[in-house]
Amino acid sequence: MMNEHFSENDDLLLKSYDAPVTARERELLSSLMQNDHALRQQGDQYSRIRELLLRPEPDSFGPFFAERIMQQLKQRASEIDYLIFFFFKKYQVLAIGVLVALLITNMLLTDQLTLKSLFGIDQQTTEDVFSIDLYKNLTE
Repeated sequence: MMNEHFSENDDLLLKSYDAPVTARERELLSSLMQNDHALRQQGDQYSRIRELLLRPEPDSFGPFFAERIMQQLKQRASEIDYLIFFFFKKYQVLAIGVLVALLITNMLLTDQLTLKSLFGIDQQTTEDVFSIDLYKNLTE
């Protein structure tokens, strides 16, 4: 049965790829391929398509692809952690120096050598402390 889009030559060409052909058909196809340039190009195109479709196995990313990706992600995460640590380590001495300077300034301004004066905690006087008696009106 011949399709509208294919000639007998095309049918013979396609048949030669999938089914055994007789000696007469093989000779006919050979002479057609020598004489018809378009049929030869079409045959080459069919051959390339057939090779692509008949590959033994599809392309893959190779063995242990997921493990390699996870290892690279872990390595990048550790690099980022190291960079963050190095950044803060660089300014660690400066931050401690500023803290010590503030503590010494508090101590010198209060003229006392106590922990409360060192951290700037003032002694509250009784005038500064207010007492709110919530139960005052309950007993009356």
